[in-house]
Amino acid sequence: MKKRNVLITTLFSLFLFSGLAGCRHGSHHGGFDEFDLEAATSRIASRLDLSESQQLELEGIMTEIADKAREMHSDRETRHQELADLVRQDTISRETVDRKMTEKFDQMKNLADLAADRLITFHATLTPEQREKVAEHIEEHAANKRSCFRR
Repeated sequence: MKKRNVLITTLFSLFLFSGLAGCRHGSHHGGFDEFDLEAATSRIASRLDLSESQQLELEGIMTEIADKAREMHSDRETRHQELADLVRQDTISRETVDRKMTEKFDQMKNLADLAADRLITFHATLTPEQREKVAEHIEEHAANKRSCFRR
């Protein structure tokens, strides 16, 4: 009976630890680091058989977007503190809430506009075969309806 309890406790602890390690919160809390960008760039480059110039362009685009996202993320603590201070007030005006939301939406819109411009620029450098590979990947991803394990 004692061995059984030890075995069950050990297995439970192992499953609990591996589950928590696999679901670690905030693995990209501060955004992608240089390793993530390099891994994503090399994965895209290998899937599309990019030329050296296309790879350099892709790296530049991804770095530029990541830098803009980091810049947008840098004032996160300030925004959270302002929100906490706002909630502590007795009354909140609709104009204040709208202004805060508009500021954040504007930041997100600027980032989306930058990403769209860079996507259009990068798309122009792709060959028809590379574009077809991207289109097939998008269709495959949509058809599989994968949500949890995407690799």
